[in-house]
Amino acid sequence: MNVDRLFRNLLNKLVNAQIDLAAYLQLRRAKGYMSVSDNDHLRENLFELCGELRHHAATLSSSLTPVQNEALHTAGETLASAAVCLMTGHHDCPSFIAVNPDVLQRCLDTLSDNIQAMNKSAPRAHA
Repeated sequence: MNVDRLFRNLLNKLVNAQIDLAAYLQLRRAKGYMSVSDNDHLRENLFELCGELRHHAATLSSSLTPVQNEALHTAGETLASAAVCLMTGHHDCPSFIAVNPDVLQRCLDTLSDNIQAMNKSAPRAHA
């Protein structure tokens, strides 16, 4: 897979993670809690994407601009922070979890900013 295609693939996965995190946050705010299975599923997906970003970092770093590198690195850190946040929240009931929505919102905002930065500086595909 060439670097442009790999970058686009990872960018698409980051956008999907952003959508999943936004949906989770919206439900968390509406209900006040989430099921442990929903929480664990999202956390595992975020950690998996962090691992994939880390795995491809060396391949991408030499081909991306400094802005893209920094945005990709910060997006990975943000995903890790959100995943760690999802590890908290087990309080009174073992089947429900109440994570801090403010922390998740900051992670979502940072992720959105970095995705936008990567989209602005991404090379255009040739027709």
